[in-house]
Amino acid sequence: MRKTPRQQRSREMVNRLLDATAATLAERGLDHTTTNHIAERAGVSIGSLYQYFPDKNALVEALLERMAEEASARFRYRAERADFSQMDLRSVASLAIAYGMQRMSADPVVRELVQNWNRIPIRKLLDPLERFFLVMAQPYFLHRYRDYPVQNLEAKLYVLINAVLFTVIHFHEQENPVIRQDQLIQTLTDMIVGLLEAPQPASPNG
Repeated sequence: MRKTPRQQRSREMVNRLLDATAATLAERGLDHTTTNHIAERAGVSIGSLYQYFPDKNALVEALLERMAEEASARFRYRAERADFSQMDLRSVASLAIAYGMQRMSADPVVRELVQNWNRIPIRKLLDPLERFFLVMAQPYFLHRYRDYPVQNLEAKLYVLINAVLFTVIHFHEQENPVIRQDQLIQTLTDMIVGLLEAPQPASPNG
């Protein structure tokens, strides 16, 4: 178990070590990163590193937790700036997925960790994101209940959020995906809208 940073100096040391972990992973990759590399990058002794993290796995786990917090903050800011509450469901879903995929593609640390998702505690990243999107989505549907009178909303959101997260990770894990990114975004958007949008009434002539 890693030491919990209680004082400002300790929190600064942890952030310094996590910054060094991210930079070293981006430069060397997961397999070629060691705690010695991280300590050297952070400019601290290996003993100081071990005061807070027992091994590389603990550093990666803490980095994933911090990445989840940062991703949630970015999504919240994006949603508020774009005023998602005034958009229809298709626009919200498409923009959110495209934004998430763009951020993932642009971050070398995320790309490296996604490439190795089955060897790291990826749930430390995904579980907080799942909770965040569940909390973020519910007010939207309460606000627009007449447009989207969804039954069993929480269960449907749970399935959709996890399906999108794992599909996006699998897409970025592949060297040569079988579909294009725009096709993936369109298909995931169709899936979300299809499950959450109220069905259109049948035509009297149909």
